[in-house]
Amino acid sequence: MISLNLVFSYHNVLEDGMCLSTVCNFGASIHDHKYAYCGIASTIMIGLHELDEDCLIGAGAVVIRDVGPKDIMAGVPAKVIKYKE
Repeated sequence: MISLNLVFSYHNVLEDGMCLSTVCNFGASIHDHKYAYCGIASTIMIGLHELDEDCLIGAGAVVIRDVGPKDIMAGVPAKVIKYKE
């Protein structure tokens, strides 16, 4: 799912089941795995390589490093606050 007002750069790989919410800024050359979710107004910076499977990025978060599988990240800069079970 890709929502309204999304800023989306080039050379990205998007897999099935991923979600980019409203006003999300998505950098370049990022591999977005299955069921990754980027919250409203989150920013995924250029220089990352992947958002791993079933991760969740909180609303307004600024992600500056790769995200592992089942990570829940929030804050500026985003940090892992929990893991999905």
